[in-house]
Amino acid sequence: MSIFFHIQKLRAVTEIIVLEKGIQKISLASHKTEFIPFSSMANIQTERIQGSYSDAGQITTGYFESTILLENGEELLISPDQYDNYKEIVVAIRDKI
Repeated sequence: MSIFFHIQKLRAVTEIIVLEKGIQKISLASHKTEFIPFSSMANIQTERIQGSYSDAGQITTGYFESTILLENGEELLISPDQYDNYKEIVVAIRDKI
């Protein structure tokens, strides 16, 4: 079960490169590349995820994650858990759409 979980997590690891006319999403496991033009992005929504608590107190303070809404109805989630440069990616995309 643990090996299956790690393989599934590895398949979800991607890299996002912000280019002049869109973003390039690269799957690190399969090396599959997908180009998403800024013109196909309808909106980007940012949501604050509340922190976690236990009986001992606050575990995490919470964080922000963003969802890119595409014109075809698909969504692309971008969170700081996935990308170390989350803020830079979101700012660059907001400047283009």
